[in-house]
Amino acid sequence: MVRRFVPLATLVLALSFVLLAKAVGAESKQPWQQEWEKVTAGAKKEGEVRLWGDQEITHPDIVAAFSRQYPYIKVVTVTGRVGDLMPRIIAERRAGKYLADLYSGGLGGRAFYDFMRAGVLDPIKPALILPEVVDGSKWLNGEHPYADAEKQFVFMYEGSVAGVGLHYNTSLVDVKEFKSYWDLLKPKWKGKILLFERPGTGSPSMVRFYHNPQLGPDFLRRLLTETELVISQDRRQSSDWLASGRFPICIDCGDTDRAKKQGLPVDEFSPDNLKEAVNEISTSGNSGLALINNAPHSSAAGVFINWFLSRDGQTVWQEAMNIKVAEPSDSMRIDIPKDKVSPSARREEGRKYRVTGFLDPDPPAKMFKELMSKEKRK
Repeated sequence: MVRRFVPLATLVLALSFVLLAKAVGAESKQPWQQEWEKVTAGAKKEGEVRLWGDQEITHPDIVAAFSRQYPYIKVVTVTGRVGDLMPRIIAERRAGKYLADLYSGGLGGRAFYDFMRAGVLDPIKPALILPEVVDGSKWLNGEHPYADAEKQFVFMYEGSVAGVGLHYNTSLVDVKEFKSYWDLLKPKWKGKILLFERPGTGSPSMVRFYHNPQLGPDFLRRLLTETELVISQDRRQSSDWLASGRFPICIDCGDTDRAKKQGLPVDEFSPDNLKEAVNEISTSGNSGLALINNAPHSSAAGVFINWFLSRDGQTVWQEAMNIKVAEPSDSMRIDIPKDKVSPSARREEGRKYRVTGFLDPDPPAKMFKELMSKEKRK
């Protein structure tokens, strides 16, 4: 048997070529690829991501789709109403417990606004890595939609056309009688208007009325003092009262689309009926995504953010909301099919929409509380 020895110099040269090839390969990768590899490697070590919010990110279809693509990340969900989860997160943080990675839910209430004010959010913008997510041309108006003024913290991924917040019983109300929100103040509707107030978050319409330059504080004050407004904090009860005709008009009633499909005599006013309404994508009727700071699984959260805001992620979300949850929802992404989006939420192609960010809920909330207290004392 003949043994052949490779000269040491040859081995060193070969090893040098291997190391050089690896170095060149690493350098040839674009910065986003290197960053993505770093984040996914971190996510594998963490092995878990915790999603807090309503069904916007906790729906089984969304979790299943993400898990198929990233099986090494266990998804833990905490589902609940905005009014319950927001104070819970803040209370746990005060106790030194950092349990949430990401939060998602409706933008119309106080949750995100209070999160911002309490300083519990990290900028989500730096977490965007995948080119198709970073590319603003894939989103409405050619830019990333943020609800916050800094355009850093709350990514507004839902872009459903804002409803007017005014619902009616089709057997009792002729929409031709309405050309303005001010028509609600007519004597014939006194004692016949119901308001659904979301527990812990209030009424999105009260905020929009207050900040609408054609309505403002004067309209809200008169609405609360002249109409003998009846308030319900039970979503199902308010919808039932509207459908049964106990109240012919309801502000912020939920489930109107679902009830209408069931053949019940309910509908929502069209923006065309109310001159103060605009073609608007507003925080009052849409949802956003935020990254909680000191997140225990920041890398895994980064992976979920990029998947959820990708074309695949938003397609899964949009279908789940419209088909499984029956919640009319249109993604802010413009490169995914819209055929399954409910007509009431779908944007019209070619029409220009104004995107409205956060509106300060404190002034209208203060007015609402003060005036309602006076009304009860009468």
